[in-house]
Formats: sequence, C-alpha cells, structure tokens
Amino acid sequence: MNPFKFGDPVEGEYYLPRPELDKLVYGFLSNRIHVVLIGPRRFGKTSFVFNLLKKLEKEGYACPFVDIFNITSHRDFLQQMLRALKAKKSWTEAAKKWLSNWRPKISAEVDPISGQTSFGLSIDRGSEKDVKEMIQDLLAGLKNLGEKVVLVIDEFQKITDLDDQGWLEATLRTHMQQLRNSSFLFTGSRKSIISDMLNNSSRPLYRSCQSIDFPSFGDELIEWVIQRFSEVNITIEREAVFFLKKMVQDTPNYVQMVCFHLVAAGYKKIDSEDVQDVLKKVVRQNAYAYQTLLNSLSPLQQRVLRLAAKNGKQIFSKEFLNKYEIPSAPALSSSIKALKGKGILDEEGTGRGTVIFDDPLFALWLKESFDV
Repeated sequence: MNPFKFGDPVEGEYYLPRPELDKLVYGFLSNRIHVVLIGPRRFGKTSFVFNLLKKLEKEGYACPFVDIFNITSHRDFLQQMLRALKAKKSWTEAAKKWLSNWRPKISAEVDPISGQTSFGLSIDRGSEKDVKEMIQDLLAGLKNLGEKVVLVIDEFQKITDLDDQGWLEATLRTHMQQLRNSSFLFTGSRKSIISDMLNNSSRPLYRSCQSIDFPSFGDELIEWVIQRFSEVNITIEREAVFFLKKMVQDTPNYVQMVCFHLVAAGYKKIDSEDVQDVLKKVVRQNAYAYQTLLNSLSPLQQRVLRLAAKNGKQIFSKEFLNKYEIPSAPALSSSIKALKGKGILDEEGTGRGTVIFDDPLFALWLKESFDV
C-alpha cells in the first residue's frame, strides 16, 4: 500500500502526532478554557482535532464535531449541529432521551437489528424565529450530554458570513459562559477575520477564547517522510523533502499528496529534481480549476494575484505597483479585501503588505503560467 494519504483527515499510521500541542489544548479544554486553533486550510487542524477527540472520548467526554464550512444560513447551522449529534452512536441514555424529546420537530427511530437510535429533523417550513430558537435549545441542551463536553466547530469564522448583526456570535458567547459542563473548541483558517472576532471589543466573542496559532511541522515531518518512504524500499534525499516542504508552504496535506504521487510513479531514489517534476504535474492537474477561478476575477484582481504569487511581502512598493500595472495603493487594498472575501488570499502578520494564498498550489500555478 502507498504509505501516504491525502485529501481526507488522516489517522493511524498516516498521522504524525503533535504531543506538545495535544498537551496544551487538552490542558485548556479540561479546565473549561475555550480554544481557537488558527491555521491555513489543509494544514492538519482537522486531523489533529479528530485524534485529540479520540483521547477525550476515552476519558468520558462527549465531543460533537460541527463542520460549518459550507453554511449559508442559520438553518444550515442548525442542520450541521444536528448532524453532529446524529453522528455519535455512544451517547448516554440521558442524552438519547433528551434528543428524542427535544422539540416536536425531532423524530427518533430505533433500528430493530442494531438497537441504535437515529434522529431526524424537519425544519423546512420553520420560520427564522423557529430556527433561532432551536439553535439556542440545542446549545443549551449540551448540558444533557454528560458531565464533560467539548463542542468543536470547524471553520467557525464562517458564522461572520451570516447577515445577522452578530446574533450567532452572541448566542455562542452566552452558552459558552452559561454551560458549566462544556468547553468549546473552534478551528479557523481566516486569521484576519478571527483576529477581529476575538480582539475587537465591540464583537460578542471579544477575549472569550484562548487563541493558538496552529504550528507548522519542523524537522520531525522530514524524518517521518523519509521513514515512510523507507517502509516501501524507496530512498529520498533529506534536501528533497525540505525542498518540497518549502514549495508547498509547510502544508502537510500537500506534502503527503506529492509523496503519494512519487510512490505511485515508481521512483526508487528521489532527489529535489524528481520532487519538482512531480509537483509540476500535480499543479497542472488542477489547471482547469485554477484557470476557471482566475477568469471569474477582474483584470485588476488577476494582476494582484500575480504580484502576490511572486512577492508576498512589501507588495505596496511603488516598484511592484508599476510592474503589475496597479493604479494605486488604495486600488491594491480594495482588491486584496475582495480576494480575502473570496477566500483566495489572507493577510499575514500585523503590518500591511504581507499576504498568503489559501492554496499554495494556486500560487505555484500562477508563477508557472505567467512566469512571474
């Protein structure tokens, strides 16, 4: 079998543990200190959380995991909350009783063969007021899941996309304060948005959580990759792994993706040139999607992306503005704001002028396509 895996969250032998981060996050959650993990997409946050939750569940924690990346409304949020509750088959009898009795629009069915209880929700005709009431009821009902609960909300900055004047933020804050048995673990990839949520005194979640920048792997990832190759009798130069790690901006999912393709291609001895060749092939496989995305943007936004792909720092210099035909610094700022809203770029650090791509392979494709 190929010793590398990508795409979905990884576990078992495909997962490289983060013991120090495990200990840090566990320490906060076990003392009812809410946590936000912030890091780029595909950086391993979900894999880390899944592996942490396994440990917590062995200690008696109830750990519903709510993925809200694709929500567009409160109704979507409610559906994802219920889906997270339905996914758990090991609830206590008290929790099952609460869920089965929760509001008239909840239905509960028992499988005659397995004996497992499944839950359904019919809210298609519910008003917005009904939906909001049900969200509050579900959050308040976490007290029925046991003495120790960790509620995980993945990509939680998506709640800012809802045009509700901060209602859902405020609702979460209220229950974070009131629930004595529950800790909240949020993950997010849009650092600038999350920073405003937590550090703007006018926002409901102001200073409500311990923020943790999700760390990139160091040499331990390089050694792990070398070891995984050796298990299938393939050797790779250490410098080649370092090169790959740098090219994909330390993104573990992309490290495993390229390594997967190196194994599949039949290489037996791998150097940096081999890595570069396979990486180019992987990038080209996504060319249609990247070209379609680029075509959906204005000409100015396209030029801004070419600038960002080549020079992620000090992009407001007059030299760069002239080279990439950007009329002014305000025009550049406006384009960056729009590209942030589309989830393509984000600003890094506290100072203006440093941007990063949500997808580092998109940046590589731009460099190759436009020779920027």
